Amino acid sequence: MSKQHHTASGTPDGFVGFWQRKWESITVYFSRGLVLLVGLVVLIVAGWGISQYLDGRKERSTEALGRALRIADAPLITEQDKDVEQSDEVPRFKTNKERQDSALKVLADLDKDYASTPAALRATLMKASLAYDQGRYPEAESLYRRFVDAKPREQALVLLAQEGIGLCAEARSDFAAAQAAYTAQAAGDLFKERSQWNLARVYAKQGNKAKAVEIYKEMLAKGDPKSSLRDDIQNRLSQLEQ
Repeated sequence: MSKQHHTASGTPDGFVGFWQRKWESITVYFSRGLVLLVGLVVLIVAGWGISQYLDGRKERSTEALGRALRIADAPLITEQDKDVEQSDEVPRFKTNKERQDSALKVLADLDKDYASTPAALRATLMKASLAYDQGRYPEAESLYRRFVDAKPREQALVLLAQEGIGLCAEARSDFAAAQAAYTAQAAGDLFKERSQWNLARVYAKQGNKAKAVEIYKEMLAKGDPKSSLRDDIQNRLSQLEQ
């Protein structure tokens, strides 16, 4: 059984830092559901993760969720590192499907053993993201909606789930449903920019280039000049105005 060191606060050593580093390195231009997990983990750690360690059952469920997340993002085995020593805690996989299936197995066990814990609810969001990655959009959307309907206290996670609902709607070309989800994502200011960016993309897909251009120009005029989305907005705007 692998040993797991803890910090003075009770959090597994390296757990926070690992996911914070992933957050810093990941691209903002995602269409894959799994990328949502990075933001999810940062919010989990910041919002409720540490406090869960005060309760043994919640601690074990939180650790299981953390393991599933680390598995889902573990590097795949390449020809160059095929002899790398395997870890029981975070094994390595040859294919993305093997990696995802392993993460889903951990999540299934978590749901079975700790169904009433906060970690199990957050695992619903992770399962939705993995289902989206595997192209199982109806299942993914159902899970995203289940998470939203459970009314978790972290509004940021609800807004991430709304984006997931919108991505699933886009995947089936239901642009009205996608617009509704992205509009809901604009609640408050936390993901307002992302909501506008998503809405503009949907308008462009519908052929309403004028509305998409209007949104992009407004974002450039009123948005943060240091926004990580700015270059993408300018590129999309250039394409639409050709």
